[in-house]
Amino acid sequence: MAFDRDRYLQPSGLCDFDRSPEIGLKAQEIVTGSRDHDEMFNGIFSFVKEMPYGLEDWDLKASDVLRKGWGMCSGKTNLLVAMLRSAGIPARYRVYKIKADSKLWDKLGKDSKNTGRLNELGEERDHVDCEVWLGKWVDYDPGRDSAMERGIIRLGGTLQRQVVTDSRGREQYLRLASLDRWAEQRQARRAFRTDRADVFSEVNRGIEKLRELGRTDVLP
Repeated sequence: MAFDRDRYLQPSGLCDFDRSPEIGLKAQEIVTGSRDHDEMFNGIFSFVKEMPYGLEDWDLKASDVLRKGWGMCSGKTNLLVAMLRSAGIPARYRVYKIKADSKLWDKLGKDSKNTGRLNELGEERDHVDCEVWLGKWVDYDPGRDSAMERGIIRLGGTLQRQVVTDSRGREQYLRLASLDRWAEQRQARRAFRTDRADVFSEVNRGIEKLRELGRTDVLP
């Protein structure tokens, strides 16, 4: 399939590897010794995926996520795209709607007013992951770290994303070379405007408890 390879190797305001050399340096450190693009990708993907997931804003630069060492789906995906592009591997963003795992968050939020408030966001949530060119476009989701995934399973949840479909049962994906405009518009529609920091902080403590559950052999 012919495509504009250069389009998916460009920096942007949020994908700021051109202005933040630490992104490229970290990518090069990871891919040193790799034999091909598949190994390069796997190393970079594993690094970003294992960063802890946490609720935050939608419009963070890749350099901010690398500096903090954690992020939400949009932030971790943005860092993944930035690192891949800095290593010469074409990558793009994939945006779509998923159904909320309300039962899981109800369990996490049973003793927390703010964690339980995630249900105020409704049954459909925006999600961002990545497509990478490895001879063809392949989708990868770096959002959840492995400890969080194990915690979800131990709490009775599922790792399968429930993609929202249209009236004909088709999944709808928005594929973007740059996340900048979408993230700006999404941030303008953000929820919890007045007490956002408090909600985020408590939700992220709940996520860390989930992560701790994934690290233990003791059932809840």
